[in-house]
Amino acid sequence: MLLLSLWSAWTRLLASDCTLEVGTTLISDEVAAAAVFLRQWATASAMPFWASAGFDGSHDRFEERLTLEGWRLPEVPIRLMTQARQIYVYSLAFQRGWSVGADALLERAFSAMIRDFRHRDGCGGWVYSIWRDGSVADARRDLYSHAFVLLAIASYVAATGRQEVLQLADETLAFLDVHMAAPRSGGFVDAFPPVDSIRRQNPHMHMFEALLSLSECSGNVSYAGRAGELFGLFASRFFLPQYGVLGEYFDIYLRQLVPEAETIVEPGHHYEWIWLLRRFERVTGRSVEAFVEPLYVHADRHGYDRDGLVVDELFADGRVRTASRRTWPVTEAIKANVVEAAHGRLGAAAKAVKLATRSLPRFLTTTPAGGWFDRLDAAGQPSTDFMPASTLYHIVCAINELDGLAAEQTAQSGV
Repeated sequence: MLLLSLWSAWTRLLASDCTLEVGTTLISDEVAAAAVFLRQWATASAMPFWASAGFDGSHDRFEERLTLEGWRLPEVPIRLMTQARQIYVYSLAFQRGWSVGADALLERAFSAMIRDFRHRDGCGGWVYSIWRDGSVADARRDLYSHAFVLLAIASYVAATGRQEVLQLADETLAFLDVHMAAPRSGGFVDAFPPVDSIRRQNPHMHMFEALLSLSECSGNVSYAGRAGELFGLFASRFFLPQYGVLGEYFDIYLRQLVPEAETIVEPGHHYEWIWLLRRFERVTGRSVEAFVEPLYVHADRHGYDRDGLVVDELFADGRVRTASRRTWPVTEAIKANVVEAAHGRLGAAAKAVKLATRSLPRFLTTTPAGGWFDRLDAAGQPSTDFMPASTLYHIVCAINELDGLAAEQTAQSGV
């Protein structure tokens, strides 16, 4: 009955006109309805599903992935990143009241992450992945994974108030400074020991996110200061002003690998950086408009296919490089449009509603309820035979942002 009512609400939204200007009563109602629909999907379907079928209670760990039918895949290595992302999800769910028992689940998963991944081989840092029996599958230290450990710590502290846990964050940052910092170019190497000679903006973006979260949960300005250093790296190395885009891949000195027109661009990361830059602006007071505007315009102009889904990759000059569509870029587009609506961008709230009610539901599954297709092919059919648990981080974050915009608009209207 609940799924039927959610489906009914969704179809009413699909029938609505989402081309209204920001600030009208009707678009505020549409934002609120979209937020309710997705929040109910999270609370009634996704949270219970991933706390049961998606949680290995015998080891207190989240599953790495499930089949499209919702069955476990026991032979798949379990990544640190997935555990950290799910801890973020259930920390947020606990704070928002979206999941009964999220507090107990959070405590179990957080303790298990420390037990299973931290200092496993007698060295510092956190190993990349383990097998189900707890043995180490991949012992490398991965910057992307460490960024999400930091985010998980910040989320756990925000949910529980246990400020003493921040010593784990400081320990992790000290490890990165000693073993993975790249003082000549700035930032960090992608892995220790190195896997290749390519450096990527993506793990730095998530380090930026984690440091902002640590700053927000602790009030410690040193974390914001470190985030400022990564903002400088973004502005001087990752952002390419000629085309107004974000580069993805660089050499060991963070120099471009190809001519700028051939640079690989991911619209989803444009949107993700927009959301993070606005957070940085709020935390530090530093203007980010010179970067937000070109990133938004490029993604908005070139990043969508005829179905209204966000394509995976472009070239800097706007040509499509990889036309497949994944769940996470749609969620990042929702987040960026929500934050831009709050900053007065015309049409952004309506676009967030359209993405939330027409684009994102194409990836969500009703059987099993609370699941998703990670990637769709050109015909709109799933092109992977499993659902990665790590995607829930993106979806829940988008729901939280949309929910916040709805609450803000309701408060402003005096309802």
